[in-house]
Amino acid sequence: MTALSGKAALWKSSSIQDIGRDPPSGPVDRVLATLELLALAEEPIRLSDIAHRLNIPKSAAHRILTSLVDNGWADQSQESECYALTLHMALIGQRLLAHLDPANLRQPILDDVAQRTKELVRLTTVQNETLVWTASARGRRAGLVYEPDMGERIVPFATANGKVWLATLSAEDAARIAIASGLGKWADAPPNTIRNLADLMSELDETRQRGYGLAREEAEVGVGAVAVPIVREGVFVGSMSVAAPISRLPPERITSLVGLLRKAAADMALAWP
Repeated sequence: MTALSGKAALWKSSSIQDIGRDPPSGPVDRVLATLELLALAEEPIRLSDIAHRLNIPKSAAHRILTSLVDNGWADQSQESECYALTLHMALIGQRLLAHLDPANLRQPILDDVAQRTKELVRLTTVQNETLVWTASARGRRAGLVYEPDMGERIVPFATANGKVWLATLSAEDAARIAIASGLGKWADAPPNTIRNLADLMSELDETRQRGYGLAREEAEVGVGAVAVPIVREGVFVGSMSVAAPISRLPPERITSLVGLLRKAAADMALAWP
């Protein structure tokens, strides 16, 4: 696949790629990480491999797996040290899905983030070298509410979602897309909008280093946004953002929003069609 295939861009930036959960530290975190590892595995996994991939002692991994086996959550192969989940988790998941729409598990994730932040949460995907809005959830019903048209064009060099997408591309592709979308030619651009390639490349470097996209009154005066990538099997498939009036996006809140968005993005990758 090339850098741009009309489907997704290969996710090559190591600083942005590592956006999932932190390595498990406490006992509960280790159990959850073990369950997730086994659930996503295509075949049973050896004890030594589980310990290595979770970066925990082999003895700790063995205790967790023994407990999972004793409680019916996992099985150990009689011929090897390999472990796999039983149907217990799948059956519980099936009960949960009975209360949801299995054809669209992405909307509940957006709704949860919107409820927690009380702001507008939106989802994008890459289509034919263009980033487009695909879903949204509004968390605030009264007061100062930001609710733009979902049909509006995403300006890649002026939006948090656009920047986090461009940061996954080569410099040549990012520049080409930005220029084609009006970089330096947007007559009514807000004062904070990036206007030349040098500034854009610098901004994309910062985006890669911090692992998320940020826009402060660049696409629209008075509005800011923060966005994180959605990565499925190493491929950038879309992004998720929180947008709000700039007065509700101080630095300390941005840090909190990024943490929430990253966890939601990991779930969104699993729910991606």
